[in-house]
Amino acid sequence: MEWDPTQFFRGDSDSPPAPFALLILNHPINEKAYDVLQKHAMITVCVDGGANHFYEMMKAKGRENSHIKHPNIIIGDLDSIRPAVRTHYESHGVNVIYHHDEYCTDFTKALRYIRAHVDEILPSTSTTTTTTTTAITNETQHPPKNDNEKGNDLTILILGGLGGRVDQAFSQIHHLYSHSTDTTPESTQTRNKTGHLYLISEESITFILHPGRNIIRTPRARCIPSPSTPTPTPTPTTSKNTKQTAEEKEKEEEEEEEEGTYLLEENVGMIPLHGIERITTKGFQWDVEEWETVMGGQLSTSNHIRAEEVEVRCGGALLMTLELAGRFKRVI
Repeated sequence: MEWDPTQFFRGDSDSPPAPFALLILNHPINEKAYDVLQKHAMITVCVDGGANHFYEMMKAKGRENSHIKHPNIIIGDLDSIRPAVRTHYESHGVNVIYHHDEYCTDFTKALRYIRAHVDEILPSTSTTTTTTTTAITNETQHPPKNDNEKGNDLTILILGGLGGRVDQAFSQIHHLYSHSTDTTPESTQTRNKTGHLYLISEESITFILHPGRNIIRTPRARCIPSPSTPTPTPTPTTSKNTKQTAEEKEKEEEEEEEEGTYLLEENVGMIPLHGIERITTKGFQWDVEEWETVMGGQLSTSNHIRAEEVEVRCGGALLMTLELAGRFKRVI
């Protein structure tokens, strides 16, 4: 299984990412991540109260009435969306779908909706660029720039936090796990054209590795070298030190410019979700072979990326979380 989680954060000079849908949960939005992701999203779906956060984000920017800044769909049992927000988006033609099912969370309802309409969301392979769906009332916000989009599947990016209430954070991990590993006939049929699921929180991008060999692309990760020499003791200012200060200033400016190229920090974690796992890794600072990990025992947290491409072998589903570069983190 191959994973390329940072493709959605690369600049316009890079090749376009694989087609993806953006799903907004009922949680404060990582605006820095959203600003990058919305440029290429095929569709934006708000989960019930997620529309409140979306509206407030746009209102703060003075864009709440901008047609191209509206979500395509709002779906759920609609017990969390504020009446004024619902009225606002309905008046702008946004499709607000009431879906009442006590045995199904709004997260699941939104995910199933996306998977059921994947043929309408994905760009046509023909030379025309017309929109063929009426179920999605708004036209696709951002059609592909060219025909070089990668893959025929629709990846789903989920914007939601893992901060705040602990039970809600576990609920999001639970949904990510269950919808990534569900092999029931119904689930298999509805996701036959959907690709990976990624959860993008305040500081990280998280996904569920599949059993077997997983190759994860990790380009442009900030690898912090271990300190090799002690910091020199400051000396009184001289003409030589003035020259050194200028050189240091130039180095700082270069570092600031380089800061804008990072996609990831070096930190990574791999958490077993279903009993004991044995993992083998390559491309990390601390690689292991057939290493046993289990909740309550040994856990692989705060390992460091040391390659443009890393490998993880596991026997079952394994949660992997990568730390986003500082420029993509939510400011709290």
